[in-house]
Amino acid sequence: MIAKIVLLLISIGSLLTAGAVKFIGDEKEIVFVKIVILTFISFVSLTVFFIKSKKLQDFLEKERVNKIIIILFSIGIISFLAISFFLHNKDGNYVADITLDSVSYFTQAKIFLTGHLNVPSPKLKDFFTTGYCINDGKYYSKYFPGWPLILAGGLSLGIPWIINPIFGFLTLLVVYLIGLEIYDRDTGLFAAVLLLFSYLFYFFTPSYLSEPTVLFFSSFFFYLMIKTLKEPKTVTSLSAGFCLGIIFLIRPLSAFAVSLPIMSYFLYTSIFDKKKNTIHFGITVIAFLPALFLLLTYNYYQTGSIFLTPFQYYNPFDSLGFGLRSPDIFIEPKSYTFLDALKNLVLNLALLNLESVLFLFLFLSFVIINKKNKWDVLLLATIFSVVFIHMFYFFRNTRYYYAAFFGIFLLASRGINLSDIVFKKYLPNIPVKNLNYFILLFIVMANIFITFSPQKILNRIGMIEQLRDPFSIVKNRNLTNSVIFLKSVPEKYNNISYYVQNPLNFDGEVLFVRNLGERNIELMEYYPEKKFYMYEFDRKERLGKLTVLK
Repeated sequence: MIAKIVLLLISIGSLLTAGAVKFIGDEKEIVFVKIVILTFISFVSLTVFFIKSKKLQDFLEKERVNKIIIILFSIGIISFLAISFFLHNKDGNYVADITLDSVSYFTQAKIFLTGHLNVPSPKLKDFFTTGYCINDGKYYSKYFPGWPLILAGGLSLGIPWIINPIFGFLTLLVVYLIGLEIYDRDTGLFAAVLLLFSYLFYFFTPSYLSEPTVLFFSSFFFYLMIKTLKEPKTVTSLSAGFCLGIIFLIRPLSAFAVSLPIMSYFLYTSIFDKKKNTIHFGITVIAFLPALFLLLTYNYYQTGSIFLTPFQYYNPFDSLGFGLRSPDIFIEPKSYTFLDALKNLVLNLALLNLESVLFLFLFLSFVIINKKNKWDVLLLATIFSVVFIHMFYFFRNTRYYYAAFFGIFLLASRGINLSDIVFKKYLPNIPVKNLNYFILLFIVMANIFITFSPQKILNRIGMIEQLRDPFSIVKNRNLTNSVIFLKSVPEKYNNISYYVQNPLNFDGEVLFVRNLGERNIELMEYYPEKKFYMYEFDRKERLGKLTVLK
């Protein structure tokens, strides 16, 4: 009894300590090591406790765990809607977020709502230049048009903050359906609940980033391809091509990486399989072609060349391959080598053990060492394709693997469900049951401690409130007919681009512009009827202040 209590205390203590670890500065890798070690200690301690406790094994029977999962789903979905609302319900015409991508997407969505692809740049464009937006006589986002078009729908309804949560919840359903189609109900259910309580799902779903839509359409594309390969039908092959086209309009590289393995297999079966899928392969390709045409046309109207994307036009150093690379035109390019690619690969794969499924590679190994079917191989190939292709992109971040998360979570869930078999194979003399349910609930509980604790959710909401400070001050003071020069801002790198957000005619009640020092007089003379203020953010006091300019 004492031994069990000690094991329980060690497990709880380690998990609480892991939850208290904070990300400090840019030492993400160090934080990762701390959290993984602490959670692994907790996992091992609690697993030994579980093996020794027959009552706990009996308690975690299937029907009871299914009820727990339903409760977890209900709490999770309500929580995500609430988090997204509290993060973004105050946005209005201004976006406050920790990524500049969101601001750029939001800007293009507003442009689309005007019925145009771009708007004319302002006369004094240097004051309005902002990161991730092109301002060369035409003003528009550098990003591909797919996600801003979808986001524009939410903007038109006045609820843009709900779009990504809807796609996130639909993804959970599709992931479950894939598991049900190629494995069993438990695998699909496990994958969905693990995805719901994963770090990156929490990070992306209540945001304006494109990842949730890409994951949904990637998952749905894969599901439709499964249905087509099992029983070819025009409706499924046509829908699969349409889904692939949407992914292509949002993130072309993700579309290529996700589709390459299963489309290659589809082509192979079209040629050699007795089912003769050639017609349906052709239907899928034809259904994809309008998206290709749309993107080429979009490129032409924005950059003047069908083959030059706004992304490439904005920053030629932000591309695949080795050489000089830079994430923004404001940042000096640095060399990216094959060794850098290997380093990025290792660190990204390591981080997946925290940001996707805890101890991911342990559960993937259970799949690899057991008998595999063709769906295991196709999912593994999809993950490999996405990971390998993004080796050639210089920026290190697991977000680029997000399009393949349906495969990662399904295989991890399959591995968890194989854990009883693996345990009995290597430790046959130790009786244990319901180990898969125990592992599932541990991972969910660990993620709640590490990522979803009420304090951390409140911290995230508080951080966004802090980032919103320049917009909040203006709103609280009821300023009108004003220009705000931005000298320093709450964003941690003092990136002014986050706050240069304005009406698309650049002549609204309040304009947020760059502080160009002596050149400010040019703008003041251009808008003689407006009042002028200087915004500065004090990092020590964590407060912003407005000073009247005369």
